[in-house]
Amino acid sequence: MLINGGLQKSKFGSLCLVFYTDCIIIVRSSEEHEMNRVISAILVVSCLVANAAGTKKKEDFYSQLSRAVIRLEHLEYVKQEGSSEVIKRNKSNGTAFFVQSAGHLFVVSARHVVELPYDLHARVECINKSSGRKEMVLLKLPRKRWVSHPVDGNKDTHPVDVAAMKISWFKGRTITHFRYDLPDSKTKDKNQLPLDDPAPPRKILVFGFPVNIGFELREQRPFGRSGIIAMRTGKKFLRLRMNGENKFVEEKCYLIDAEIFHGNSGSPVLKQPSLTDSKVQLLGLVIASSQKMDFGVVEPVSRIREVLDKAKQQKDENIEYWSLMKK
Repeated sequence: MLINGGLQKSKFGSLCLVFYTDCIIIVRSSEEHEMNRVISAILVVSCLVANAAGTKKKEDFYSQLSRAVIRLEHLEYVKQEGSSEVIKRNKSNGTAFFVQSAGHLFVVSARHVVELPYDLHARVECINKSSGRKEMVLLKLPRKRWVSHPVDGNKDTHPVDVAAMKISWFKGRTITHFRYDLPDSKTKDKNQLPLDDPAPPRKILVFGFPVNIGFELREQRPFGRSGIIAMRTGKKFLRLRMNGENKFVEEKCYLIDAEIFHGNSGSPVLKQPSLTDSKVQLLGLVIASSQKMDFGVVEPVSRIREVLDKAKQQKDENIEYWSLMKK
């Protein structure tokens, strides 16, 4: 588990300097609230579990985050009118992330992102244990393997919007992940999925893969946003249109005051660390947003734990989830 690298803050006249590992961040004292946002972003990435046993060289923190949060995609083959050429495209579906529990590895996302008539995949950066080098590998996610939350909804309420898949480890490689350790386990102190759901006005961070953000990126990287937990919901409290159905979200959902885009569904919601509490905690996952008010709807961490407990019962199948990508 990564620990917080030395973080210090000093004031010199109108400037405030933040010293962190090998970098210095300069912020005007009058803008100290902005500096605190920078510190929080640094802390959450620095404390993410690396689980990179066998690699001697320390990775930079954002690289670790980029390995824990992945973009779910599918292939589309396009043939343009008047052309015989078939173009292959990777199309984004949403966001997912890795969780390890009881020695098993899981992919977690929103149910509506993965409940599709076709398979998905993700391009994942990992580290080769033998060479210590980073590699881009392909993770195949067969649609039949997704496990949804047992609360399936009814005529008035949407189902709990969380799904998970138990997958195999990639031999000889390391994958960054969050940890879910049960209270009675010997490793309970390493647990990052708290037993209690969060309450307002806790500060949070969201990392995911939004689309149509106004500019084009050369490669996929998770995009971070900050905010707070704004409101708890309740039974038949918040009505939302999803998949063409206007129903209430399930009673444990909460709202976050953070700008959320299409493609963020399935994104992990993290506790925003502070100087006195730098431990990373997974608080939920994004399922929907309101573009008019820049609010997001989140399934709480308790629903993620419940799905993982169910997914642990999945029987292992002889499926080749992992493969090296052609250069």
